[in-house]
Amino acid sequence: MADEPIQIKRYPNRRFYARNTSKYVSLPEIEEIILQGNTVDVRDSQSGEDITRNVLAQIIMDRQPEKMALFPIDMLHYIVRSNDMMTEFLRDYFRHSLTYLDYLKQHGATARGLVNPMHWVKAWMEGFRPTKNGTELLREEEVAGSRESELANRVEELEERIRQLETAKA
Repeated sequence: MADEPIQIKRYPNRRFYARNTSKYVSLPEIEEIILQGNTVDVRDSQSGEDITRNVLAQIIMDRQPEKMALFPIDMLHYIVRSNDMMTEFLRDYFRHSLTYLDYLKQHGATARGLVNPMHWVKAWMEGFRPTKNGTELLREEEVAGSRESELANRVEELEERIRQLETAKA
């Protein structure tokens, strides 16, 4: 089936074996498999542990280092400092982000005019405050107050725009 991930095993000698082709593959070849639109499932041959995440991270670090710029340095600091609760939150955030990106990919041009991904990233980041020991979630009333003032500013901008349009018609 085309939708099923390609099974790859990593052996102790650090070699990867692709079951679909019955041959050993290198990291560049795994990268090419992924670039062709396939999904891979990489498992350790001895323990059966899923090491897909590690292999994909290695491909990004070794083969596509320019993509590391996708992660702002502040975000990397947050991740390193995060406790279990924050780590779980970040995991959920990135999963939801993938859903959103899939939506944008499917709807293309029609979605571009309706939403700006930077707005939801900014709103998400504004809900956190860096501290010496990591990151703390802002209290709901702080976030609500911030959003209320942002909405109030937006309403003022829209009212001004309406006044300008009414003046232009007269």
